[in-house]
Amino acid sequence: MQAGGTLIEYGQPIDPEVMVKPPDMAEFALDPGHPGEHDSAYVERRRELFYLCRKHRLENLGPPWIEYTEEETRIWREVAPRLDELHRKYACSIYLKAKDALAITQDEIPQLRPISERLQRETRMHLVPAEGALPYRTFYEYIARRGFPVTQFIRHGSHPEFTPEPDMIHDCLGHVPPLMNQDYAELLVLIGRAAATAEKGEHVLALKRFSWFSIEFGLMEEQGEVKIFGAGILSSFGEIPHAMFSREVTRRPFVTDMVIETDYDPTQMQKDFFIAPSFAFLREELTQLIRRLNIPVLPD
Repeated sequence: MQAGGTLIEYGQPIDPEVMVKPPDMAEFALDPGHPGEHDSAYVERRRELFYLCRKHRLENLGPPWIEYTEEETRIWREVAPRLDELHRKYACSIYLKAKDALAITQDEIPQLRPISERLQRETRMHLVPAEGALPYRTFYEYIARRGFPVTQFIRHGSHPEFTPEPDMIHDCLGHVPPLMNQDYAELLVLIGRAAATAEKGEHVLALKRFSWFSIEFGLMEEQGEVKIFGAGILSSFGEIPHAMFSREVTRRPFVTDMVIETDYDPTQMQKDFFIAPSFAFLREELTQLIRRLNIPVLPD
């Protein structure tokens, strides 16, 4: 993980201090190569939602009500049914039960405030409006307080099968439903408390990789079959068959020491997947990792 006093993330050396004290990305910008970077209408819409959601996040106002455009609704209506068909075949039972309970419609993009209120009643979680991908440490500081940051913009219509950043489809059809499950919520909160408390950059990076290969891109054994529970897979109708069937990826048992040493590229289809036997297993592995890193968040 370390190379000459630095950490390696996304194939590049970084200062460990960045993991502990991340910069605040206060200005809107799309990454180079983003599908929408040359679409002026899309860029302007993203800028509008960036500053609106940032204001609501920083002022603790809760998710704003968004009037979605015809194009945004069209993309949702194209993607949501295709994802649901794949979910019924390949998603884990915890996800499916939670998704059915929330009854997120495939016809209209949901508003986050009533969903947040439902989560608060069920698992004491709530949704935090996010202007874009928050730095990892910042993201999990919210989760440590039982808030889940959720974006409210829609991916560019030229690539509905994949997004290089979290969007409303990724968050609302990937992350949000399993927040209805208490075991899943408590696993997340424990990662959040550890990540928000860790004082060393390499420890934050280890937790980031643990959550990436579980919460984001995790596979799980269920009644003798491999099922999907990672939000990054569940929110992409390109990533689902890729994760399950591609010969170009590795699928290995979830071994924590291997997981926390495995780098990844969040802008590309993933090439490494780890299969956990259960949520209880992940909770125990996370607990042991936190103890090993000596992060003081566990009860005595």
